[in-house]
Formats: sequence, structure tokens, C-alpha cells
Amino acid sequence: MRRTRQDHNQIPIIHNPRKRLLAVLLLAAFSFAAVMGKMFAVMVAEGEELGARAISQWMRDVPLEAPRGRILDRNGVVLADTATRYNIYVRPAAVEDKEEVARLLSSVFGYEYDDVLEKISSRVSEVTVARGAEKTELDALVSSGLSGIYYGEDNLRYYPFGDMMTQVLGFTGFDGDGQAGLEAYYDKYLSGTDGMILTETDLIGRELEGGTDRYVPAVRGMDIVTTLDADIQRIAEGALRKAAAQFDPKSATCIVMDYTTGEIVALAEYPSFDLNDVPRDDPVTLFGTAKPKAVSTVYEPGSTFKILTAAAALDTGTVSVTDRYYCAGSRLVDGQKIRCWKAKGHGSVSFAEGVEQSCNCVFMDSALAMGTEKFYDYLEAFGLREKTGVDVTGETSGIFISEEDVKSVDLARIGFGQAVAVTPIGLLAAACSVVNGGTLVTPHVLKGVRDTYSGVTATEEFPSRGKTVSASTSETMRALLESVVSSGSGKSAYVPGYRIAGKTGTAQKYEDGRIAQGKYISSFLGFSLEEEAPYAVLLLVDEPQGYMYYGSMVAAPLVGDIYEAVFAHLGVRPEFTGEEAEVIGEPFVLGDHVGMSVQQARAKLLSLGLHVEVDGDGGEVKGQIPAAGTEVDGRNTVLLIT
Repeated sequence: MRRTRQDHNQIPIIHNPRKRLLAVLLLAAFSFAAVMGKMFAVMVAEGEELGARAISQWMRDVPLEAPRGRILDRNGVVLADTATRYNIYVRPAAVEDKEEVARLLSSVFGYEYDDVLEKISSRVSEVTVARGAEKTELDALVSSGLSGIYYGEDNLRYYPFGDMMTQVLGFTGFDGDGQAGLEAYYDKYLSGTDGMILTETDLIGRELEGGTDRYVPAVRGMDIVTTLDADIQRIAEGALRKAAAQFDPKSATCIVMDYTTGEIVALAEYPSFDLNDVPRDDPVTLFGTAKPKAVSTVYEPGSTFKILTAAAALDTGTVSVTDRYYCAGSRLVDGQKIRCWKAKGHGSVSFAEGVEQSCNCVFMDSALAMGTEKFYDYLEAFGLREKTGVDVTGETSGIFISEEDVKSVDLARIGFGQAVAVTPIGLLAAACSVVNGGTLVTPHVLKGVRDTYSGVTATEEFPSRGKTVSASTSETMRALLESVVSSGSGKSAYVPGYRIAGKTGTAQKYEDGRIAQGKYISSFLGFSLEEEAPYAVLLLVDEPQGYMYYGSMVAAPLVGDIYEAVFAHLGVRPEFTGEEAEVIGEPFVLGDHVGMSVQQARAKLLSLGLHVEVDGDGGEVKGQIPAAGTEVDGRNTVLLIT
């Protein structure tokens, strides 16, 4: 029987059961994979975030700010520390008696009752009612037993020495992060890790009865141990205060550095401000004073730069100490008349005498004899065209005329410290290599980092940056610079019984490309040749007022004062000639004057033939330099700290 197309279409189709089973299994596997993928995402990929969200919904946290590490001097004296203060919070939903809590808070902190009541009655989960509360204020709140009041630890950064080391220490912001100086440069060490207190609450923020509190302690920051010496810093700052009183300058800077290692033991600047009262509402004072000019400001150094010219000329063999020159008071170079500081001239002088008398003509001739390429090679070796790498914020590099653009008149001026701009720290580091055997050290303030929990200190290395001059050139320069102090232009820095070398500097200032009449930077760069105190001192006085502006009259005596006090502080004994011994007298052991009135201590010290200086306006002696037990003589000055 023949089937029609219609009959054929009505025949049932029998499906393959294997294909159906496979489809079901694939669907089940896909569903399982999707579920597992979601579980993985929730538990692993997003687990931390979702867990944090869950905790934030049923727990309230009070932050615990980590205390910053301390900043210490080389002898362990605390220069910056942290005191614990408290931030007070109220959770309105957890307050049972709002009126009583408002009365308590207004009483403890001196707030208006109505303002406090309105604040703690708001429909928020938490409000801050006080920051930086003292421990006594916190105790009054805790002892009340009232509900809904919480607290978190806060940190107050303070500086025991106030306005001392302002630029080098720097300060922190309101959030506790370093903003300037060492506080900013080593913030990664000083900053700790914040903690928190977690409290279990219900959906509207009320603390659950029998709930769980979790305490995550804050981790204190590490201490940094510096190369600074608080006593030598005080001596340097005292010299700047004396400069301010005598010459009313625009500013003054002093750096004391170990020229064999690059360790900075003092960095003082005037003017400064109290680090415990940072003038944040006065941006001009803040930014103008907080910036460390010793590393961030370039200046035309004048005659202190002659140290480098002389060293380069001797090291290249261009000159010898016995070469002779004639100074008539000026030189004509490229048709321009360049004057020596001594208008009448120095006459016929040897190179050694030219260094001793700071004759500009000798240094012009030396620079021209070397030539631009050779002289610039040495300036490069001295590190003057780059940063020193000092660990103080804001360092800049020196400014020089491009070598290909230097004319003879420019080279002559560079020879005696004009037509070039350097930072004080750059000049100091370069000059130190001239007297230390030719090693270009890296100036630095960090000595090491100390873990506050284990007490272990990891020291920091600051490698040298190469060689500048030979050991023989360095030895010659030490002798030449010592003669500058013993019998030349720097004799005001001479301290009887001690070997000191150095060079004066008197640089004219420029405004709008022209010499500013009557404006100078007076400076002195000195080196102690005593093995127990291998310190270089650079002191600059910017725009001293009055007729005294030569570095030999302004800066050199102050550096002499610094060295005299430093030698006494370190116990370096002088070696006198016969004539000096008669004036000095026999040495004796200094007694203890701490606790006496200033009048009593002054009278006693004067009767012993000692010179007395007083630091501060107090009536009672709180400290003295040199310390009791130090051997002194009639040349010593005793600083009474009130």
C-alpha cells in the first residue's frame, strides 16, 4: 500500500536517549560551574572586599593613629618626639542620656551646652566632639560611666628644642605626615601603621550587649639616629644670633660638617620659627623660612671659591707656590677692567702670598693659565655642577656658564668666585675634598634607623663621589689655608693653641642683572686641622648692615667663636706657645653651675677668669657648656643655658 506525503509526516520520530542524557549532563555541568565560579568570586576574588563590607555594617571602628618614630641626635638626645592625645567621638544611637552627656562634654571642654546637645542628637552614626584631648580630660569622660562616648588615640608631634634646627628637622601636617625637612625626607621610616578598635553594633549603630570588641594595635614608626650634635648645633645657632644682633642681616646660615666623612653635625639658619608653633596661617613666613637655604639656594661665593681655583691650578701643575705675580689693583681682560678687592694693589706677590692675601689678580691669572676646558674638568670633579645627594629636602645644583660660551673675561671672574652660583652645601663638600686628601664626600644627616621594638639600629652608608685632587696637592693647600688664618685675611678666626685653616669671602649681590650697591654676602669657610675635631665650618651672613661687610670682619670672628666652643665641648686641649701660655694660665677642672642663679654662676665664673655667655632669659641655670668636669683655662667661654 502506497503512503502519501501526509501519512509520512504523521509518523512519530523516535529521539536518541543518549543525546538527551548528554544535554542534561552538559546543562548540569554548566550550572555547577556557574555556581562554583560565583562561590570562588565571593569567597576568594571578592572575599576580602565583601568581608570588609560586612564588618563595616555590623561593627564600628575607632582609629588608633600610629605614633611617629623619634628623631635623635648622634648622642641619643631627642630632637623630635610624639605625645599621646585623644580624639573623642559620640555615637548618638548608643547614648542613653543625651542631656547628661551634653552637660559632661560642655563642662570638660568648655563647649556651649546647646551646641553639644544638638550635635549629639543628629541622625548620624558617629560625630567627633573633640580632637587632641589631654589624658585628664579623657579620664573625666571615662569615669562618668555614661554610654555612647568613645575615644581614639591621637599623636601630637613636638620638638623639645623649639626653634632650634627648624630647617633641618622640618615638621608634620595635621594628618601626621612629614611635610618638610627630615620629617618629610625620611617619612617612610618615621611613619608607623595605624590600628583600630572595632565594636560590634546593631543595624542602627548601638553597641550590642555581650558583643565582641577587637583591638588592632598601632605599630610605632622607627626612630632615625642623625649625625647632628645638639650641643654643637646650639653653638652654631648662638653664633647666628650674635650675627643677627651685631649686623641685622637679611639671613644667616651655618653648616658644621666632618670633612673626612660628610657627617653634618650642625645646620643652623636665621631667621627660624618654633616648630611647636608652625606659622601655617602666614604662608610668606612659612615657605620663606622653612626652606633650608643651605641646600636649596645658590649664591655667588666670592673669595671662598678661590680654594677650588688654587687647588685645581696646583694639581694641574699650571702654577707653583713660588710663582710670582704683580697686582696693580686690576686686570684688563677682553677689554674689561676687573678690579682686585685692594684698589691700590698688592704689588709683587708669590702664589702663596696671593692666597694668604686673597689677591684677585693672582686667581684671575691662574684661571686663565689653566684654560676653560681644564678648569671646567675640575669643577665637574668637585661635583659643583650636580647635586651633592645630601639627605635634606629641596637641594638644587650649581649654575655655571656653558663651557662653549665661556669667554676669557668670564673665566677670569670665575677664578675668584664671580660669574658662578653654588649652594652652600655644594661649595662646602667641594672644599672639604681639598683638605681631606682629595675625597669628595657625600654630605648627610642620617646615621642609622632604629627599630623601636627590638632596639636594633641599621646604619646607613653614604659612599664618596670620587677623587678631586692628589694627596700632595691637598697637603699643600692645608698649609696655604692655615697661613690665611694664622697671618692672612682670616686671622680673625684664629684660636690660640689650635690649628685652623680657612678662607674669607665677600661677594657682591646682583639685582636685575646689575650689582646691588651696598649688598654683600660675607662668609668664612674654615677647617679644624685638629685630629680630634676634623670639622669644616661654613658661615654666611647675607646683607650685613653697616660699614662692616668684609668676610674677615663679619664671618671670620664668628667661626673662631664656634671653633673655640667646639674644642671645649669635645675636650680638645690646646698647645700654646710661651707667650700664649702666660695669658691663658694653668688649666683647671670646671665645676657644676646648674641650679645656681645666673648672677651667682656668672660672678663665680668671672672670678675664675672665664668668659661667660648666657642663652635664654631665665634666672636659673638649667645647663652649661662645657659640662662640669671638663678641663678649661682662661681662653674658654662658658655658655649658661637658662
